[in-house]
Amino acid sequence: MIIKVTFIFTLIALQNIFLINPVLSAQKYIEVDKIVAIVETRSITKLELNKKKEKIEKALSQQGKGIPTDKEITKLSLDQLITEKLVIEYALMQGISISGEQLNNVLKSIAKSNNLSSEEFIKEIEKDGSSYSDFREDIRIQLLFDQIKKRVISANLKISEFEIDNYIELQKERTPTKYNYSHIFIEYIKDNVDVDVEKTNMKLNKVINQLKENNFDEVAIDYSDGPMAKKGGLMGSKIIDEIPDIFIESLKSMKVGGISKPINSSGGYHLLKLNKIEEFEMETIIVSQSKAKQILLKKNQIISEDDIMKKLGHIRNLIIEGMSFSEAAEKYSEDGSAANKGDLGWLNPGDTIPEFEEAMSNLKLNEISQPVSTALGWHLIQVNDRRKKDLSAKSLRQKVKMGLIKQKTDIRFKDWVKSLREGAHIEVWLYEN
Repeated sequence: MIIKVTFIFTLIALQNIFLINPVLSAQKYIEVDKIVAIVETRSITKLELNKKKEKIEKALSQQGKGIPTDKEITKLSLDQLITEKLVIEYALMQGISISGEQLNNVLKSIAKSNNLSSEEFIKEIEKDGSSYSDFREDIRIQLLFDQIKKRVISANLKISEFEIDNYIELQKERTPTKYNYSHIFIEYIKDNVDVDVEKTNMKLNKVINQLKENNFDEVAIDYSDGPMAKKGGLMGSKIIDEIPDIFIESLKSMKVGGISKPINSSGGYHLLKLNKIEEFEMETIIVSQSKAKQILLKKNQIISEDDIMKKLGHIRNLIIEGMSFSEAAEKYSEDGSAANKGDLGWLNPGDTIPEFEEAMSNLKLNEISQPVSTALGWHLIQVNDRRKKDLSAKSLRQKVKMGLIKQKTDIRFKDWVKSLREGAHIEVWLYEN
C-alpha cells in the first residue's frame, strides 16, 4: 500500500513538473523573443525586428549610404514588417499565394543569372552568415507583393498613346546629341614675337596632304600641337555646351567620317574629324515572323488521344487530297481561330508555346505538319509566309508602357498600403515596459 501511495505521489509530482516547466520555458522564451507588435492576427517579434534592422543596415552600407540612428532604423524596420504582415494577411484572405514550384523557379533563375549552380548559390548567400531560408522567404514575400500589385493595381491601369509619346520625347530631351570628334591643332609658328605665316601655312598644308593618305589619329600623333595629340587627337563624346563655340557650326554641318576645313582661331588652325553622332536611339530589334494557320483538337476525358490523332490524320489527308487548310480549320478546329479559318496572323518568336513554335519553325512554306501535341491539345500547322520585321519602335513603346505602369503602380501601391493600415488592427508594444 505504501508502495502504491508513493508511486501515485511521484506521478503527481512529475505531472506538476511537466505542467510548470512549459510555463517556465515560455517565460524564458518571452524574455528572449518577446512580441513587439500585433498586426491583425499576426505578431511581430523582437527577433524578426532585429533581423530586419540588420538587413536594412547591410543594404544601406552596400549602397554607400550613411547609416541612420538606431531609432530611425528601428522605426523603418517596424514599418516594413507591419506592411509585410498586412499584405500577407490580405493575400491569405484573397486566396493569393506563391507555390513552392514558382518560388523554386525564381530562385533557379536568380542563380542562373549569376552563373551559379543551386548549391553554389546557397553557399554564396550563406558565406557572410546570412540564412538561405531567410533569403528564400524574402523572395517569396517579394513575389507575393508583385502578385498583389498586378491584381489590385496594375490590372486597372490604362496608359494612353499620348503618355507614351510624351515620355519618349522627354527622354530625347534628357539625352542630348553628343558629337564624338577628334582634333588636330596647328599652332602659329612664331619668329621671335611675330607669326611666321609662311612656315605655319607650310605645316598646315603638309598636314592636310597627310590626311589624304593616312589615318587622322596617326597624323594627329605626328603633327598636332593639341593636348590630346598622343591619343590621336580623340576628344571623345561631347554635348554642344562642352564644345568650343568655333567648332560647333563645322561639326553640325559635317557627315560622320568627314574632316573639316581649317578653322582659324587666335592661336592657330584646327582640323576636326567627326567620328560619330550619338543621339537618343531605339534598340534595333529585327525578328523573324511566320504567318501561320492551325487546326486544334482539344484533349478531353471522353475521346482518347489515339482517337484525336486518328481524326487529325484523317483531316490532314483531306487537305492533301484537295480540301483547303482554311476550309478544314473552319469546319474542324475547336478553338477561337476557327472563326478566322485557322489564321493566327503574323507570329513573333515567343508568341506561342515552345512545342508549337518548334514544329512551326521546321515547316517549309505551305507544308502541313504532322499532329503536334501541346498543353492546349493536338494541332495541325501550316506556314504560309515568313518575313523579317523591324520591331524596334514597337518594342520601345512596349518598354515605355511597362515602365509607366510600374511607376504608377508603385505610387498607387503606397496609397493602397496606407489605406490598408488605416483600417487594420495594429498594436505596437515595442516601447512598453
